[in-house]
Amino acid sequence: MKTLRSSLSSLIYHSKQWFGRTDAGVRILCYHRVNDQDRSYLSVPISDFEEQMRFLWEHEYETVSLAVPVSLPLVARNGGGKKPIVITFDDGYRDNYENAFPIMSKFGFKGVIFLIVDRMGSDHFLTKDQIKEMSQAGFEFGSHSRSHLDLASLEREGKYHEISSSKSLLSNELGMDIRFFCYPCGRYDQESVASVKEAGYLGACSNDPGSNNGKCDPYLLKRTEIAPHDSLYDFEKKLAGAYDWVHKTLHVIRGRP
Repeated sequence: MKTLRSSLSSLIYHSKQWFGRTDAGVRILCYHRVNDQDRSYLSVPISDFEEQMRFLWEHEYETVSLAVPVSLPLVARNGGGKKPIVITFDDGYRDNYENAFPIMSKFGFKGVIFLIVDRMGSDHFLTKDQIKEMSQAGFEFGSHSRSHLDLASLEREGKYHEISSSKSLLSNELGMDIRFFCYPCGRYDQESVASVKEAGYLGACSNDPGSNNGKCDPYLLKRTEIAPHDSLYDFEKKLAGAYDWVHKTLHVIRGRP
């Protein structure tokens, strides 16, 4: 299956190059963990992550806030000619501070971290002091819900509690404006989206694949997941959108994000 996905994405990638089609939207990358100990599908090895950040830097990408894809019509490039990209991390693992933060800082990059409120400060998760240090360096923090429940399976009141209370708790605990939400496990329904709007967020991230252009829904921003087994060539293809169709097909087959 992996070989098939790689072959299909390579075909799409070279077809895009041949016909001169570029990825016109703002792409949002999705990470979870960055370390060499955890071997799960959530964790990207440190050396691979640094190689990916170096690739972005060498190819003149510039990290921007989620406010950029939310405020589209698309601002594709700024006056300096750099390409905008958003780098997000789900869950708020401590290795985001220990490993990802220093690497990104070396290249002048900033990210967005979605915190699970009830896990903040516990084993393997970010502490308040670490969050505040990263915030002072330009990182942005959003909510990944109160306890990371499947929102689509909850009644409306439960959805709103997970979404709204997490916003107020994070704002009070950290003393910062919490502007963005991320659906746990990428699962949502119409009530979930409505609750995010009602709670006062400016936008929300899904796990739906693709880039974000002027037609995107700010409460269903698309993201590109980076996997631990991705080669640098896979990473390059994902930036170009060559994996989008593959991922959409897999989502349909699996019946989940």
